[in-house]
Amino acid sequence: MQFTDSHLHLQDYKPNDAQQIIAGLRAAGFIRVVCAATSPADWDKVAAFVEAAPDLVVPAFGVHPWYLSAAPQGWQTALKTRLECFPAAWVGECGLDGLKAPSWDGQEEAFAAQLELAREFNRPLVVHSLKAEDKLARFWRLLPPRFMLHSFGGSLPFLRSALSHGAYISLSPAILRRKNYALIAAAVPAERLLLESDAPYLSDYRDIPDLAAALADIRRTSAAALITRVNQNFEEFCYGK
Repeated sequence: MQFTDSHLHLQDYKPNDAQQIIAGLRAAGFIRVVCAATSPADWDKVAAFVEAAPDLVVPAFGVHPWYLSAAPQGWQTALKTRLECFPAAWVGECGLDGLKAPSWDGQEEAFAAQLELAREFNRPLVVHSLKAEDKLARFWRLLPPRFMLHSFGGSLPFLRSALSHGAYISLSPAILRRKNYALIAAAVPAERLLLESDAPYLSDYRDIPDLAAALADIRRTSAAALITRVNQNFEEFCYGK
């Protein structure tokens, strides 16, 4: 069976593990994975994974709210240049964070700059949202046509609002630890569902088959059918319908 992982951080594994991880992904049946950057400090590392495995790794370049204060002046211009150099790159990981980010200072401006680039270049956008549902809702009409809420763990009303504005919803194994996971898992339309590991933090890429099986059980379908649909969604999200 073939799998996709819409969000992981290959650059955050131990440097000596890089080739081993790529080999492991292939052996486990992964055909496409998105390696998400979080700050300009790791853009080159993400680019190196793309160069090492261009058929497997899709890059995403952006500035995460946790690392915004450390981003150098002019990062927006540097990000634009990076997107010009990588025509298949997504924008992100970016977003809004009311839990772990040092402060709200500059978060909305940075997010707005990145979604504007996603619109300008017609690229998929990877959105991080943590304790920021009300603030993110202000951006619904400004988001690009293809945007994904990664490792979704929000409320059911927020999910419905996001879906009504065209969001794709990426679920990680972390969703299975939430009290409302069955409601969330059942509420995401089949054509908007993506799967991710958020490795090496929330889980391991090898957990995705088990996640697919758990979601399929809730949704009363087979794991094979769910994975086939997710892989199709991944391609549509990457390149547009």
